Amino acid sequence: MLNKQPFHSDNLSVESYHIKFILILCISSLLQSCASYGRHATTMRDGLLTGRPDLSLAIAEKEDPQQTEVVASLDKGILRRINGDYSGSNEIFEVAKKEIEKLYGVSITENLAAVTINETLRGYEGDRYEQLLLHAYMAMNYIQMGQVDGARVEMLQANVKMMEWGDEPEEDAFVRYLEGIIYESLGEYDDALISYRKAYTVYKEKGGDQYPVASQGLKKDLLRLLAWQGLWSEFKSYKKEFNMTDYKVAKASKNFGEVVIILNNGLAPIRGETALPIFSPEVQQNVRVAFPVYKQARQPVYHAQIITDNKQYKMEPVEDIDALARYSLEQAMPGIMLRATARAVIKYNTQHQANEKSSLAGFLMTVTNLVTERADTRSWTTLPQEIDLKRIVLPVGEHTVQIQMRDRAGHTVDAISEKVVVKPEQISFVIKHWNTPVPKIVARK
Repeated sequence: MLNKQPFHSDNLSVESYHIKFILILCISSLLQSCASYGRHATTMRDGLLTGRPDLSLAIAEKEDPQQTEVVASLDKGILRRINGDYSGSNEIFEVAKKEIEKLYGVSITENLAAVTINETLRGYEGDRYEQLLLHAYMAMNYIQMGQVDGARVEMLQANVKMMEWGDEPEEDAFVRYLEGIIYESLGEYDDALISYRKAYTVYKEKGGDQYPVASQGLKKDLLRLLAWQGLWSEFKSYKKEFNMTDYKVAKASKNFGEVVIILNNGLAPIRGETALPIFSPEVQQNVRVAFPVYKQARQPVYHAQIITDNKQYKMEPVEDIDALARYSLEQAMPGIMLRATARAVIKYNTQHQANEKSSLAGFLMTVTNLVTERADTRSWTTLPQEIDLKRIVLPVGEHTVQIQMRDRAGHTVDAISEKVVVKPEQISFVIKHWNTPVPKIVARK
């Protein structure tokens, strides 16, 4: 006969402690995906901020080996193009594009997980401005590979997307402007004029809020094409509106061509998270909710100046991604807070029910709820803070275009130079990324 060992409450206490400890480790391990994406983004961007974009790319390439996460694919796409791999950039952007299309039919399982656990379990399809910029960067990749027809296809796809979002079309001013430049470079002047009109309308309606004010460059482009089309009534109306009554359209000449310089300036803000106790009438208690925020204030950007043929040209901002990111989060916040509060109530009730069963179950549910209550901080963090653009008419031939980055005092802190061949009555492109002044490392003798 087996001897029965006496029951000791101390043994149960120690065993319960060990169970708690092991389960906490398991929960923490299983929920690593809930960790803030912002921390990962900060690490990934370190290489960009120290002049080593190759290191940033190496970190990004380790993420999502199955290549199914939209945000990871977007970051890889930008970093590949910064490193000069335009074809590889478009390959991974195409993956992101297909995943976004799949996510339009969101699964019930994902929605349930987002409501009951946290929003990071919902598939990330990107904010609308991010989806449009995906097409813009694919178009820029095609331009830099010399495939302007491919860029045109991306603009057509962006146009479809802009028109499909509800009764009020969602327009992006820069995407419309880039679209017009691409059409013009292909000699499709009617379509280019339509795009310039649409771009100007967005800048006029939303400039100073979501977008910069309309650039002088866009105004000149709009006037030039109106003159070429012989639309003189509209031409005169816009001249008056722009306060450019002295503007005259230069005659086309086979001795000149044009260079479009696009600069991706700085880095987009990173989302962090914060948590607050919010009173819930449903449970008559304060419940803890986590939500995304931009903790850091908008950073000043360095101003870009073009030097070519001993002349200076000031670049103009055409896209304010910092403003778009903050505006997009602000618009989404009511829905985020509603879902977060509903989720907190569900968690409170499950915790209360678990406590009624046993203190151990209640403890484990408390830990689980604390670990899983995380904000969705995912965003396309390798985007620039703003996009600047300048169009310059130059004589046919080879030219050196230098982009000088200047601080608020007007001092040059960095410079990017590139040779460009200007062809008769054609548009050439110079597209660059710049993040921050990087100290020059002097080799020791």
